[in-house]
Amino acid sequence: MSKGRPKKLLNASKKNYTKEEIEAKKAEEEKLYNYPRLDFSNYPVGLLKEAQKEWDRISHYIQDLPISELDQQTMIRYCNYSYLYDKASKELDEQGFLINGRKNPLIDTVNSFSKELKTATNDLGLTINSRLKIVNPQEMEKEPDDPFAEMMNEVDVDD
Repeated sequence: MSKGRPKKLLNASKKNYTKEEIEAKKAEEEKLYNYPRLDFSNYPVGLLKEAQKEWDRISHYIQDLPISELDQQTMIRYCNYSYLYDKASKELDEQGFLINGRKNPLIDTVNSFSKELKTATNDLGLTINSRLKIVNPQEMEKEPDDPFAEMMNEVDVDD
C-alpha cells in the first residue's frame, strides 16, 4: 500500500477543488474538532518528571491546533524526547566528541533522540512546514463572497 502525499487542510491547499470536493473536505476537517481537546492541566502517566517543564511550556503554543486526547501519547513522546535530547546534548558537551580517540557513543544517542523529536514535532504540527499543512480553519476569517449581500443582511438585522 503506497503512503501517498500527506493531507493538507482546505485553507492550506492551493488546489482548485470542485464544490463537491470542498464540501467533502470541510466535513472531513470538521471531524478534527469533534474529539475532546487534550487536557494540559494534568500530567499524564508516562510523562517523565523532568519532561513536565516542556509539557507546560508547549501547552501555551499549541492551544489553537486541533490536538486532541488522541494525540496524548505523541505529546508525551515529544516532551520526553525533548528532555532526553537536552540532557544527552549537555552530557556530550561535557564529555566531548571523542573518548580515548574514539567517537563518543553519546553522539549516536543524541542523533537517535533528534530523529524521534523531529518525528513527534512533525506529527504535532510544531514545525513551520507541518503547521502550513494544518492551518487552523477557525483562525482564518474569509471575506464574504458577496460584500453587498453581507451589508444587506446587517441592515435587515438592524430593522
